[in-house]
Amino acid sequence: VDGCAVDQHVPAYMRAVRDGNLLDAVEITRTDNPLPSILGRVCDHLCENTCVRTHYDEPLAIRQIKRYIMDEEETPVMFPSVERGKSRVAIIGAGPAGLAAAQGLGYAGFDVTIFETQAYSGGMVGGTIPKYRLPDAQIAQDMAVLDGLGVDIQYRQTAGVDFTLSSLRSDGFDAVFIAVGAQLAKQLGFDGEDSEDVVPGITFLRTVREEHPMPIGDRVAVIGAGDTAMDCVRSALRVGASDVSLVYRRSIDQMPADPEEIHACIAEGINIVEMATPSGLTLSNGAVTGLLCTRTEYRGDRDASGRKIPHDVADSEFEIPIDTLLLAISQHSILDFFGEDIPELTARGYIAVDAGTFATSVEGVYAGGDVADHGPSSIVRAAADGKAVAAAIAVALGAPAPAPEHVLPEMDLHELVIRRSRREYRVPIEHTPLDHRDNFDETVVGYTDEQAVAEASRCIDCDVVCSLCVGVCPNMALMTYEMDPVRFDVPVLGADGRTTGTVPFLADQKYQIAVLTDFCNECGNCVTACPTSGVPYQDKPRLYLNRDEFLGEDHNAFMMFEDGSIEGRFEGATHRLDLNGAIDYTGPAATATLDPQTFAATDVSVDASAGLSVSLEPAAVMYTVLQGIAGSMEHLPRVPVGGPSGTFVTDPQV
Repeated sequence: VDGCAVDQHVPAYMRAVRDGNLLDAVEITRTDNPLPSILGRVCDHLCENTCVRTHYDEPLAIRQIKRYIMDEEETPVMFPSVERGKSRVAIIGAGPAGLAAAQGLGYAGFDVTIFETQAYSGGMVGGTIPKYRLPDAQIAQDMAVLDGLGVDIQYRQTAGVDFTLSSLRSDGFDAVFIAVGAQLAKQLGFDGEDSEDVVPGITFLRTVREEHPMPIGDRVAVIGAGDTAMDCVRSALRVGASDVSLVYRRSIDQMPADPEEIHACIAEGINIVEMATPSGLTLSNGAVTGLLCTRTEYRGDRDASGRKIPHDVADSEFEIPIDTLLLAISQHSILDFFGEDIPELTARGYIAVDAGTFATSVEGVYAGGDVADHGPSSIVRAAADGKAVAAAIAVALGAPAPAPEHVLPEMDLHELVIRRSRREYRVPIEHTPLDHRDNFDETVVGYTDEQAVAEASRCIDCDVVCSLCVGVCPNMALMTYEMDPVRFDVPVLGADGRTTGTVPFLADQKYQIAVLTDFCNECGNCVTACPTSGVPYQDKPRLYLNRDEFLGEDHNAFMMFEDGSIEGRFEGATHRLDLNGAIDYTGPAATATLDPQTFAATDVSVDASAGLSVSLEPAAVMYTVLQGIAGSMEHLPRVPVGGPSGTFVTDPQV
């Protein structure tokens, strides 16, 4: 499953639930997966869009299963962390990005302090998401892990007021992660917008979450179409409004909010005014009495992202009577606390960061989440940024924490094939009755044990075998082959032929894909079906029978010969392997004999003109491809050898 920037263990914990190993399921879910209890309630679950099960019937209810697993966690599951005493890291903001970074750095042994302007953790998650979606218990559950790691959170500490970047450096912090999110609501620019009846949606939601909701009157309109807008309209009903409207300039099908939230709004009686652009306010004695709108229509054009562009319809103005207007049209970041250390900003006003390390233009300062580069996004994206920042800081200041490993039982391929042959629709997710939603009790009902096992049993273990590209190839040019996982330290040779170092080489997935290029017409079916957005006919090992075509490729091209040898093309050059008990490698810059168990090199000869170092990684790639295909696809044709074994075949007709 490749839809989630945080969770890489979905099939693994699905198997654990399916087998009834709930402790394993909890441990796997906690592995390198920040905030799983929170995300089990409120993530946008885009992973379900790319779930392989979608191609059969319906995607797995991944978020619901994660919720079930974390509800089974009796005490916070902790993993061994590196002994503390490394560098100190300051994190500004206790939202998803900051908390995720704190967890990663805590496991890596760093001394972490979070500075949070509110009196509680969670950022926008903990402060604005209504309790009918995210109860306090789930936030506390994830925070307990940070407590166990010794993360110090200092509340009511505002950047630029209680501390500065300069003071953090003076206090001995070696790195600073800015994760302040986007807290300042955008405005529409209407006359009268400064009325106290026009309120930022996040301000309203924070008063609701803190259990002292601000007065909003009977008639409320919300402008927006994201999850914050959905939270506003549903919360407005729960605090006493009787007439609630959601105004959006596009159609309902274009709303970016979670479809489940949209359906809940409709079910609860929210009036969704689609294809309408707000154009002004009407006021009486300073109080808002109405929202002026103009009807919109689609005319076939689209913006740069592919979304339909709404156009105003002439002479279509109308008014919605209201007492309060809530704005849920995105937020800005407040960046007034840098002093003289002002980082470079993007054209949109967010902090510019390095795409790989999240480092800003200020030395030792990192940024992620809604405040960085891409601007406001999802909770998952923010948590993923925090996880990546922790890894980057750990590399810059020390060694990252070892990732816990879980040994899972061997997959029964026969049983898996049978499971893939059946359509099984997802176990429905139940909700509380509509007449029980006049409060902030949870509206989504969790799975029972039986329901969770049934849903997890629908998983078709795409981390073990995917092969969708094989099934959709009209020419049967793609094939699944089986290999034994390999892990080598591949030698790097110096100019004198000695091993000067090694690079790790790992191929740990048992079932792989190869392309028979003579059958492939590059139609693109495999690209369309690939759940990881890959290009299988280009990315997977490409096998050739025609010599001219093979020699015409610069990389990722292989020929397998009748004598059991293999050639490959790397960076425009041909390399060769012969198996004679040992591995005899011949390349354009070096020859060597390699041990098939350790990949240690002997009988080395290096071309003096090759440069300072020569990597034997092409030998590892060819050996892995050869062993896998030769061991599981013996029926495939091999190319006749046109010369003595162990020599290059150069005749184009071979």
